[in-house]
Amino acid sequence: MQTSSRLVALSLICGMALTACGHGGSSSFVPTTSGLSSNLSRPMVAQIAPVPHAYGKLAFHDIGLRPATQPVHVTLTLQYNHQAQLNQLVAQQADPSSPMYHQYLTSAQFDSYYAPTAAQEAQVVQALRAAGFTITHQYANRTLIDATASTAAAESFFHTTIHTVTQGKYGRRYTNTQPGTLPKALTSLVQDVTMNNLVVAHTQVSPSSVVPPNVHHPGPLQRRPRRIKFLASPVHHVMTSGNAVSDGNFASGGFSAGWTQCGNGYAVIDSSNPMQGDQYDALTGNLANNPGEESGYDGVCQTVVVPSNGVLTFWVDEGTSETSTYYADQEADLLDSNGNILTTLYYENGNTNGYVQYSFDVSAYAGQTVTLFFGIYGSGSSTDYNYIYLDNVSLTDGSSPTPTPAPTATPAPTPAPTATPSPTPAPTATPSGNCTGTADNGPLNGANGWLATGVADAFDFPVQHGCNGAGQTVAVEIDTPINQSDVNGYLNAAGVTQTGTITNEAVDGGGNASSSDYTETALDVETISGLAPGANIIVYNFPDLSSQSIEDGYNQTVSDGIASVVNSSFGGCETSDTAFTNTTNSIAQQAAAKGITFSASSGDSGSDACGTGNNPPEVSSPATDPYFTAVGAVNFTDNSTTGALTSITAGVDSSNGFSSGGGVSTIFSLPSYQQGVANINTSGRNVPDVSLPGVGVMVYANGAPEQVDGTSWASPEFCAFMAEVNELHNADSGFVNPTLYSIFQNTGYTDFTDVTTGSNGAYSAGSGYDLVTGIGAPQGWALANAL
Repeated sequence: MQTSSRLVALSLICGMALTACGHGGSSSFVPTTSGLSSNLSRPMVAQIAPVPHAYGKLAFHDIGLRPATQPVHVTLTLQYNHQAQLNQLVAQQADPSSPMYHQYLTSAQFDSYYAPTAAQEAQVVQALRAAGFTITHQYANRTLIDATASTAAAESFFHTTIHTVTQGKYGRRYTNTQPGTLPKALTSLVQDVTMNNLVVAHTQVSPSSVVPPNVHHPGPLQRRPRRIKFLASPVHHVMTSGNAVSDGNFASGGFSAGWTQCGNGYAVIDSSNPMQGDQYDALTGNLANNPGEESGYDGVCQTVVVPSNGVLTFWVDEGTSETSTYYADQEADLLDSNGNILTTLYYENGNTNGYVQYSFDVSAYAGQTVTLFFGIYGSGSSTDYNYIYLDNVSLTDGSSPTPTPAPTATPAPTPAPTATPSPTPAPTATPSGNCTGTADNGPLNGANGWLATGVADAFDFPVQHGCNGAGQTVAVEIDTPINQSDVNGYLNAAGVTQTGTITNEAVDGGGNASSSDYTETALDVETISGLAPGANIIVYNFPDLSSQSIEDGYNQTVSDGIASVVNSSFGGCETSDTAFTNTTNSIAQQAAAKGITFSASSGDSGSDACGTGNNPPEVSSPATDPYFTAVGAVNFTDNSTTGALTSITAGVDSSNGFSSGGGVSTIFSLPSYQQGVANINTSGRNVPDVSLPGVGVMVYANGAPEQVDGTSWASPEFCAFMAEVNELHNADSGFVNPTLYSIFQNTGYTDFTDVTTGSNGAYSAGSGYDLVTGIGAPQGWALANAL
């Protein structure tokens, strides 16, 4: 974080020495009463330990009273002092017309006036201990207190009942089933209490099959097994007559001349559809007149030695009723001796209506023994069909010319997909202001989706002008640590050199590296490291996405005071746990006072964040917290030569149900920065604020690439952008929402791109602000200079 403005802020606020800024100090610590009004600090309704109500995939089932001796962990959020003044201060810090604009507090300054005093914290701690609680964690900023007691002690102290529940894959958990109350002596000290360990959020990422523009035959989705079963011992063919493939036209009429069955073992060599002049073909799958699709891989294989300058050519006739390669496809792969997929040459839902020819350069494997696989991957659907006919397979040393119709693909010798490079190099960065970095100059996209340069070019990120986030630190909040080797795999594919550092920081014991949420961690870190390669990244990882874990992660980050930008790529139904929404917003307000920007993904369920079928439409928390920037998703296309943006629509992927989240809060009232904006719904906080790409990105996780969708991609993109903005101005941007809306009100779409097409369920994109994409997409360099 930047520190140059801290002493200036202190002099403006205090008007005297630091020692006068304590609770008994001068009233000049109070900000002026002019400037922006603020109504962001508290929701319209507040309770102590309200009863959680989880929905959809996070729903739980009550199985009765929790045994009295079982432990219960609680988190108490303490009240700030001088709350009204804090509201004014943060508003003025975000107001360019105020002398307090961007004059942020250090942690010591915040703690000396606004944080609970040590005596106030001690009073709460003493009451908890007297009631049988053990204090498990206190923080330097005295904002949260974590404590544990028996169920009986917790029920007695908070005057509530606690039940055991089952929460799907998250197992047995507990929650209060009645609102809690506090001893009278603590009511002025405690803001909220969380006394459940329910998982209240899920990651906002989904497997995707959307193909980026200018990419022919993308590589496979890694949700599938990476191994295909051999049904016979592979015996490689010695190259004869210039062809390394034996019986390439299946003239033998059977599996006796080099070909074997692979996978399920249902592939046949028959005479049902040979090419003209041939007698036989290889058929895998089921035809349209015989629905009942296979499940998993099936096909034909042959083991070969790849010649120098190897070119693999073959003809296929394909058909399928499937519309998404997420479920099924026809494909060709190179396998190792154990059946592991080395690289996928192509995969598609093809309906060719006759034979077509494919040709691939496989010279990267020259001299190696590999197994060729031609076949299908099926979903097992009883009502669908999926088939591939194969004929005239050849593997030559490249001396024969490749027929004109044949597409080409160059596989990489590692599991990382081969990326499609930009036809012309990206422009060399022209250092601007404090920025001296190098522009992203890798491929725009690859076989598994968009890469860093594709986004940086299309949205003109500051990195393309030399601002790569150097000197900045971005915090990633998530429930798993990151594996550096996956980041390296991504950066290698993206053609980006990272100069910043990556650190895992465990909170509450840390997260589980083998969690199913790991793909999210990889996506967050790789997005930031690709778009802002000079920035440092700290992964604050905690045990799960429960209220208490997330609250502790946020508070530890703000208490540490190292990061200037904080990412949250998860969310859950806003009304599930109002103590959580209130606490996270309160922590984000403290962050704002210190110059820290909080960002959150707006959700992947469109307007139906609570899974009620839009009855009523609801939104995702913590994105609805007014002190967070809520980031939605868009889909886009680019110019394959320049990388420039050519089209943009709301982020939707019908193949997996992804739809960018948006709507109106029923917890938080309309914040001052959204007042007066055309098309705003005045009944509550509107989300999202802005949107960035969220459809069809490559992520490298667990040693392999895959393609995903999600506002989980959009939020870390925004965080990378803000790190670059901070570098450009040599100052922290802090609570950026008022400035974003002020720029929009003053200059319209000079610094943003309007998104007018698409729907997220209850709402449709249109001219100006909308509840699908917010203001629209930042025009990176223009907006960075305007901020």
